[in-house]
Amino acid sequence: MILSESAKNNVLLDIELVKDTVKKKIRLVKKEFQEATRLVKKLVYPKIEIPIHHNAKYSTKDLLDVLTHIATTHDFTNNGSTTFEDMYPDIKTPSSDTLLHHFSKFESIEQITKMSDEILDLILRFLKKEYNVLQNRKINIAFDEHLIEFYGKGIPYVCSGKEKNGTNRFFKFLTCSIVTAGKRFIIDVKSVNPFSRLDELLDKSLSKIKSKIRIDHVFLDRGFDSIKVINVLKKHKVNFLMPKVRSPTIKSWFSKAEGSKAYVVKDFQIGKGDNFTKVNLVLVNDEDGVKRAFICNFPVGEPIAYRLYLLYSGRWGIETSYRNLDHDFKPRTTSKNYLIRLFYFVFSCFLYNLWVMVNICISFKMDGFVCKKPIITAKRFAIILYQVKMDFDGWG
Repeated sequence: MILSESAKNNVLLDIELVKDTVKKKIRLVKKEFQEATRLVKKLVYPKIEIPIHHNAKYSTKDLLDVLTHIATTHDFTNNGSTTFEDMYPDIKTPSSDTLLHHFSKFESIEQITKMSDEILDLILRFLKKEYNVLQNRKINIAFDEHLIEFYGKGIPYVCSGKEKNGTNRFFKFLTCSIVTAGKRFIIDVKSVNPFSRLDELLDKSLSKIKSKIRIDHVFLDRGFDSIKVINVLKKHKVNFLMPKVRSPTIKSWFSKAEGSKAYVVKDFQIGKGDNFTKVNLVLVNDEDGVKRAFICNFPVGEPIAYRLYLLYSGRWGIETSYRNLDHDFKPRTTSKNYLIRLFYFVFSCFLYNLWVMVNICISFKMDGFVCKKPIITAKRFAIILYQVKMDFDGWG
């Protein structure tokens, strides 16, 4: 960066001085990174309550350090615990059987969900207080259903869905994320079972989220296109935007809108009789001239309807979060114990949020503002996370 800028401006630089400046910058980033990682580990790890007897051979920290390694190497518990032991031969390492034994001690979904809620809230409160992040402003959020493929025989909590990667069975989780660049936190996780109603889960999630942040827009994909879901969104008085499924009725409106770049149908009714709702239907050309359909509950003028593409593009922030979640923070398991599956998923959410949090801490220390792109990679964060020490009493 320094060399490129100097070349543009015809400025001669002392190369040795530049090298020294870069080295100092690297040392400073490393120091700040270690301090920030130690801080978030101290803040969050003690709140992860794994049922362990007071005189057990391994501590919660021992279990979490190995699980962090397993998650960030996207490995299975058996192989991950072995490679951790190979990397750190001087550290006592619990076996995969020991890990799964302790993780199977959770008593209920409610116990894990309560812990998850408390930790996600803790991270959000800390950033609001210490860094004034997300304070006093409206935030765009996105909901999505996260699917984890299951290839075994049917067990409780396995849901059916469209075939993906050779299976139509999945563990499902409803998640909500902030989609602002540099602040893409997962702020809520809901367990989904075959009997769950999406509108009821969304209702509970929105009630909780509205107590934490001020919502600007809610982005959803076509999987949420239902009368009950839309009425929940309207009940909470939040501005929402989602693509519309191309039903026969929508296709007929496409025919009517042919020849126009944008076409808005106000108070478009979905359903009939006692089961209906009204939205604004917007048919608008994309950059390639292909007309697509959106529904929303806020006014959209036809001359500026194209801006919906830019607005909805914010939703791809949650897709970015999921890529990091799947590639950088996801422990793998073949366990049929749903509580282990649920704990693994919420733990991956914790790790992802801690990574975002560390990058925010470093950004403020180094530049005084939040960088839109991560300063520290997820892999490097994971290495430092289980290397830094916990310098406080009462937990180990």
